[in-house]
Parts: sequence; structure tokens; C-alpha cells
Amino acid sequence: MMTAHHLPAMIQSMGSLHRYRESLQQLQSTWDNLSLLSQLSGTGTDMSETRQAFGKITTDVLDSLAQETLNKTISAITAKAQVAVDIVVRNLFERTADIGFLSTDDNLSNFLDKHIAGSVDETDYLLLRERFSEYVQKYSVYFNVILLDAGGNILVQLDDTNPTRQSHDPLIEEALHSDAPYLEVFRHSDLSPGRDASLIYARKVCHDNSDTALGVLCLCFKFEDEMDGIFKDLIRQDEWCVGLLLDEQNRVVASSDHYQIPLGAPLEHALGQDWILTRFAGRLYLAVTRETKGYQGYMGPGWRGHVMIPLEHAFEDNVASIIAGIDPMLLKKVMRSPLLFSPTLLGIPKQAATIQSKLNQSVWNGNIWQKRDASHNAQQNNFSKMLLWEISNTGFKTQSVVEKTVADLYQTVVAVMLENSRFFASLAVDIMDRNLYERANDCRWWALTATFQRLLSQPELGMQEMHAITKVLAYINQAYTVYSNLVVFDRHGRIVAVSNPTYERLTGETITADWAKAALQLRRSQDYVVSDFEPTPLYDNQPTYIYAAAIRHQEQTVGGIGIVFDSAPQFSAMLSDALPRSADNEVIQGSFTLYVDEKLRVISSTSQDFAVGSHFTVHPGLCKLAPGSTGFDIALYHDNYYAVGARASSGYREYKGAGDNYKHHVTALIFIPLGKAADINAMMDSENLLQQNQFKPVSNQAAAEDAEEYATFYIGKHWLGLPASHIVEAIQANSIKPLPDTSSVLEGMLKHKDSVVPVLNLARLTGIDFQPPEQDKQIVIVQAGPKLPKFGLLVSALGEIPAIAPDAIEPLSAFFATINIPAEGIAKVMTDKGENLLILLSAVNLITRISEAARQASVQNAETEGGGDVLEQVA
Repeated sequence: MMTAHHLPAMIQSMGSLHRYRESLQQLQSTWDNLSLLSQLSGTGTDMSETRQAFGKITTDVLDSLAQETLNKTISAITAKAQVAVDIVVRNLFERTADIGFLSTDDNLSNFLDKHIAGSVDETDYLLLRERFSEYVQKYSVYFNVILLDAGGNILVQLDDTNPTRQSHDPLIEEALHSDAPYLEVFRHSDLSPGRDASLIYARKVCHDNSDTALGVLCLCFKFEDEMDGIFKDLIRQDEWCVGLLLDEQNRVVASSDHYQIPLGAPLEHALGQDWILTRFAGRLYLAVTRETKGYQGYMGPGWRGHVMIPLEHAFEDNVASIIAGIDPMLLKKVMRSPLLFSPTLLGIPKQAATIQSKLNQSVWNGNIWQKRDASHNAQQNNFSKMLLWEISNTGFKTQSVVEKTVADLYQTVVAVMLENSRFFASLAVDIMDRNLYERANDCRWWALTATFQRLLSQPELGMQEMHAITKVLAYINQAYTVYSNLVVFDRHGRIVAVSNPTYERLTGETITADWAKAALQLRRSQDYVVSDFEPTPLYDNQPTYIYAAAIRHQEQTVGGIGIVFDSAPQFSAMLSDALPRSADNEVIQGSFTLYVDEKLRVISSTSQDFAVGSHFTVHPGLCKLAPGSTGFDIALYHDNYYAVGARASSGYREYKGAGDNYKHHVTALIFIPLGKAADINAMMDSENLLQQNQFKPVSNQAAAEDAEEYATFYIGKHWLGLPASHIVEAIQANSIKPLPDTSSVLEGMLKHKDSVVPVLNLARLTGIDFQPPEQDKQIVIVQAGPKLPKFGLLVSALGEIPAIAPDAIEPLSAFFATINIPAEGIAKVMTDKGENLLILLSAVNLITRISEAARQASVQNAETEGGGDVLEQVA
């Protein structure tokens, strides 16, 4: 939560909030002046309650807007901090597998054997260096591969520019005596003397059945290059935030902007807190820090994701641009969602309208009382009326600012959901592309396995040879569990070995699928093919991708390798990792994710509603984005509104890049629930039924001398009026005692001051469709003359008090042949909304209708209950 200590700096940085606060402060000064003038002029309008009510509601809404504005920024930078560290940890997990597998390569141990024996020649050196080159062409995340002997002498390395010939780095000695599957260091090393820090993976090289170290293999990771790519994807060029990685001493090891936050700088972390305000280099920043969630038990080098944003740019108002392309009707609906907003926040516009409605009632009564007060002269009356108008107008201004503030609040929350949907869709695609990049690398590298090349080059394979290939495949598959099966086939497409014993029955069968035929046509070690996402016997007849490459020996294709991606659990895990989460790291309930291809087939989904292979129809347009593009919208699905974010795959590094022949369009979609349509519609229908006093007093300065003021009101959408001189006041009542005859036009009896008055329901009398509210019924008390009885009219809302000349009134007969309204005429009146027709009622006719209804009710009551006069039944 925002504390009082942070509040001034925060508010000054929240542009829209600052503007609203200034506007409300100006209105508060106006209220103070109007209150004083009202007391001096004797308008009879007490504004203290209205001022207090508006004061409380504006404080509440400004506080809520401030908190949601902060939440919007915190949500965005927290997601970036979490993803920055988790994505790099995922990548480094693959590196731990690489060093473990490559260090067991027979080519390395054979070379070291020759080196120890002193029989290495130039050809051996060139072949091993060529092998390192082949490796880095595929696993392009490394800038150097180094093989050292037990004395720390560099025997073969890929980087010819590296001047180091012997290393004294303690990493070498540690690797020689360690049985760990990998060692990982990030610091300065003489293995890369030109770099301040290098991320290096090391492991000893041994023979298959020996623990005796022959030497050490080191893989040098392109850390700066990798982080540049991660930050580029996470932080747009127009964003002000700085993405960082911190080490365990909270020093910067990676920065998206070295000019703002340089490498090595010590920073204040925010671990254990949602966010902090921190000062760096004379500038105030909002900052978040997040620990990695790890990947398959691997927690990385101990780094943390950290994002900072200058406070003066932390709350820049981009909400309007975010929601600009959203259907206004859909936006209006989700902005009334009980799922996104508390009842208190959803009720603020209604609360503000109610406050203004009560103020308008006071102003309306003030105008009526001014008409009756003979102690005021005409000039004083005009001043009072102008003051009353200004009071009402100031109320409308206050209500308008409150409503605009609330609208900003609502839009901010919805914008966060839309941005989150786009962000997490991008995360889902990034995870997929990075994962499948490794699969393209694996199939090409394993195709270079010497055992495969040598054995498949033979004219015929016996059981011993097939067993040897199976053994290698099983070893690989044991280390790389993302595959369900690995298969090697000969130059005719006949399966000679599988890694998974479940599929041994397929050995000897010929693969007729197009991907296998295409693999056998490949001629370069960099080439690979990928099957369509389709069912295959190699994956229990379930759909998946198979990555394949040709196995070549002495410039001839001797077979191929197909690696069967375990798509069901792997894609499901990727999508689950990309699901949006709340502040307490719980998945947002009701959200789900999908991968959909260009044919709108579902590849994977976290929702049971979208089966793998089914056709996606909810928002198909979002699946037609250009590679790397993002989009979002609001969708209605199964009676629920969702923020739907999308990101189209664009590959990772060279995978699916400009030089890659493989192009496959996949879109990730994230659905985040925004609310149930039925709940939203019910709320909006309920609000639409409520009619408030929304009139604005009109100026009577240009009225004719013989013009008479009419007090007006609404029954539903119908505008009616009585001479203002016939009106006692307007009140709100909850204690109307109903009469026994519910069909009567009499609503009931009401105690008003020292008398009991009947209340006429004009809607029932005229057949107008109007359902009065259960609470705060609007009643107009009428008394046409001192000797005539008082009565009440149940109305929907109060209207203006215009002055109308007699010659401007037309008899109803001029408009209608027959009418069931006790009226005298009709007039065209100019209001702030334009010209409108006002039906002028007759108080005498209304009294007659009340008397008739009362007599009928009394007779019916006497017949059924033996009771007396219904008008004598008093609450």
C-alpha cells in the first residue's frame, strides 16, 4: 500500500490524479463561498451535508485511483523483473545439460588420449576445432569452446583471438577433482581475459567407464548478448524502466541501460516487499526485485530480477492509447464488472449521482420557497435564484469530476488486464521459441554422432550394431527428458533403433511420413526438418512435432535421426508457466492459455474446453498477426468476458530467422477473466432503472411579465409539471403506508409534518411503465390553495422550474383526441438539452382522482373487512 510518507512524491508524479485533485480543491473553495452566500441570502438550502458527502467520496475515489495507478506500474515492472530472471535461468538450465553431454563426446577423450601419449597431429587439432565449430553453429549461445589438459594448458579452442594459452583459473583444478555434472562461474577469468566477467560452464573429460580426469571442457556463454535479447523483448524503446539482474551482493550484473544503471553498481533491493522507492545517482526510482522460481530444480547462479523506473516517468498516462482500439460497448460492460471492482468502487458513480440528486432536491425546494416568500423583493429573488443555480451547477461539476476520476480508475484496471494479457502471451511464445530452438539444435548435433555415422555407413546392420545405436539413443534420451522417443533410421527410412522401449515393435518398419523423406534429402549439417503437428505412431498416435536431420558419412547420406518432442506435457508446462499470477504468485482463477497454429488448430491448451487438434474460433483474428507482432482485445466466451492477449511466434536467434528455411506460424493466446456477462448485465439493468434528479435550473431572465413558473418532474421518461405556487416541497420518503387495494392509483398514506396526506401514483393512473425504488421514494407535496387538501405525487425525478407564458400553453385537445392524464395543456419548453414537451397537470383534477380512488378503496375495504374510511387509516 502507498504510505503517507510516499504520498506527496507519488501524487506529483501521477499527472491525471494531480489534475483531478487540483480541480476538486478549486471546487471545494467554490463550495465554501457558496455556503457563506447561501446563509447570507436565506435561500433555505443547507449544503453542509452535501459538502461532506462529496468530500468523503472524492477522497475515496482519489485514493483508489492513486492505488490502482501505482498497481498498474508495479504490475508491469514486477512481471518484467520476474521474467528477466526466469527466462535466463531457463536458458542456463539447457547449458548445464550441454556441458554434461558434450564432455562425454568420444572425440574429446580420444584427442586427450593422443595428447597424453604425445601423438596429436595437426589433423587431429583441425578435426576437433571443426567439431567445436559445428557445435557452436548449432548452439549459437556460446562464443568459445575450450578444451584444456590437466595442467591447465589450452589444447583446442574455437576463438582464435583469445591470447590465453594456459589458464590458472581455480575453476580448472576444481573441475578436475569434481564429480558434479557441471560447474558454473560468473566472474573474471583468464580464460577470457578481455572480459570483465564471463559465464563459464566446465566439466572434466573422462572415458566412459572411468572417473580419471583427462582434461577439462569449458563452454563460454554469450551472457551479454543473451541479456540484450531478453531486455529487448521485455522493454520497449519508448519505456523508461531499466531491466537489471543483481547478484547475491546486490550488484548489477546485467543492465538494459548502462548509462542509467551501470554494471557493478550496488543497489538497494526490494526483496520481501512489493516495491520500494530508492535513490540512485541523484534520481528517485520505483523499484521491484524478484527471486527466480527456478526451472526443474535448477536455480541458476543466484541472480535476481530487478526493475527500476524513474519516479517522474513511472505513472505516465498511456491508458487512453491502450484501450483506443477496444469496442466501446465491450469496454463499458467490463468497466462495471464485480469481478474487477469492489461493490464500493462500483457504487461510487451511483453514490455521487445520489448526492447530486439530493442537492438538486434542495435547490428545487429553494426555488419553490423563494416563490412563496413575500419578504423577498424581486431583485433579491433573482439573486437567490442565481445562487441556487450556481449551487446546483457546482454540484454537477463536482459529480462530473468524480465520474471522470472513477472512469479513469476503471479504465486503468482494465488497461492493466489487457496489457497483462499481451505480456504473458509474449512470455508464452518466448518460452516456446527458446525451447524449440534447442530441439532444432539437438537433432542436428546428434546427427553428427560418430557412432551413428560409422555404423549406418555399413551395407547391412546386425543386431550388435543396432544395439550400439540403441544404447547411445537411450543415453541421450535419459539426459534430455523433453523427448518421448528418439529414432534412427537408415537411408531407406527403415527404423534401426529407438530410445524408448515402448516403441521397439516399430524397429524394422519404414517411416513413410514426409518429414523422414525430407530429412534424407538434406545435404548440409546445418539443415533440419520439422514435421507438421500431427499424430504419429512414434508418439502413441498423438499429435506432436518431430525434428529430424540427415546422418552423413564421407559426404553421403547414410540415414537420419528423428527426435520426438514430448509435446503434451512440455507444451502444457510452458503454457502453465506463462499463466498470469496475482501478487501472492497464485494463478489468476479462470485464466487459461493456448498455442494455436496458422490453420487455427489448437496445439496445446490449459483449458479442457480447447482439445488438442480442435478448431479455434473464439477470436481467430488474433491468430493472423505478423511474426513477432502482438495484439489484445476483449472477447465474450461462454457468458464470460475475457482480456485476450496474443503474440505470434518469431523464433529465437537463427531459429525461424531470416536464414532459416523452417517457418511455422504459431500464436500464443492468454485469456484473463474480466467478469460474468450475466452479473454485469444485471448490474447495468439495475442502474438504468434508477432515475435521479438530473435537471439543471434554467434562467428566467428573458421570461414574459405574465409568465408563471412551473415546478416539473418526471414519471419514467414523461415530463410533467404543476404551477410552482401549488407546490409545498419535494421530499424523499420510506414510510408510505400502502392501502389494502393494491390496484388503486393511491400508493398509500404519508405523514407530512402535522398532517397525513394521500400519495397518488401517477404511473398507475396513466399506464406509464415506472417501478418506484424500494428506498428514498421521491414525493412532491402539492397544495393548490389554503382551503384545498394537501396530497403527494410519487414521481421518478425532479425537473427544471421554467417560466411559461399563458399563450405558450396549448390545450391537450390540440394534440390528443382523448387522454387519460388529468392535465390542462402542453407547452414547448427550452431546456439545456434542447426543446422538450411539458405536460401541465391540473391540481384540481388530481384531487378529484384521489377522492374517487379513496372512495373505491373504502367501499372495497368495507365489503371485504368491514372497515371504515380508508383515508382515516394513518401510519
